[in-house]
Amino acid sequence: MIDTMTRVVVSVAIAALLGCAGLYAAGALAVPVERPVGSQADARVRRVPVLVELFTSEGCSSCPPADDLLRRLTREALVQGVEVIAVSEHVDYWNRLGWSDVFSSEQFSDRQRAYAHAFGSEQIYTPQMVIGGQLQAIGSDWPAVRRAITQVARTPGARVDVVAAPDAREGRIWVGVDVHDLPVPAARGRVRVLLSVVEDGLVTDVRRGENARRQLRHDGVARTLEVIGHLDEARTDGRFTTSIALRPEWDTTQVRVVAFLEDTRNRHVLGAGHAPLQ
Repeated sequence: MIDTMTRVVVSVAIAALLGCAGLYAAGALAVPVERPVGSQADARVRRVPVLVELFTSEGCSSCPPADDLLRRLTREALVQGVEVIAVSEHVDYWNRLGWSDVFSSEQFSDRQRAYAHAFGSEQIYTPQMVIGGQLQAIGSDWPAVRRAITQVARTPGARVDVVAAPDAREGRIWVGVDVHDLPVPAARGRVRVLLSVVEDGLVTDVRRGENARRQLRHDGVARTLEVIGHLDEARTDGRFTTSIALRPEWDTTQVRVVAFLEDTRNRHVLGAGHAPLQ
């Protein structure tokens, strides 16, 4: 059981980190005139976060190119002015066809079905990328993915600051999420705050199924996905804290925490942020 002093110390640390993150992000809204246009610092300031969800499976022979594209989107600035926040959600309906994907979950299959319903379809497929909860594309179709990312990046969204502090003694990750400036039209609905622990740098040697004898590499693999709170009608700001149990199979040097806001009316993502473990 976590003692009171530990909770206080970690809460103070998260509050301090959130304060710093908030100050940094607030300062980043305006580009100082002394920064030359086109500089590296200016490029960092102007990058707009866009959540990209990939529904994939290690049992699907069409998925590795999409996995590779998501890795590139995570590691490289492929779309000018955009910071892609990638979450790879491995579905479980391929598991019966020869290879059981260790990263798969029925939860992610259900989430994909919910997106299909929101898009006016009952069909699901892999690899599918959902960009900002608004647009979809075949996950390996780079021109279509780039167009969707560029379009979503033009949509005003909230600022989402995230901090994550591991506590090895208690075996938990303490997380703070600060939401600012949710656009007023979006605040008229019920917005939920979701949190996902994702892991980069994962490698699997597939032994059976459509990808037999292939080595697959993944970034942004969703290890958890849960709702941690809501912004009720007319609220444009909020602060949320939670903790997540550390699992022994996670490499904490490769773990990030992703937070995003979802409009429950249409599943549009209204803001996203992420952070590595501090």
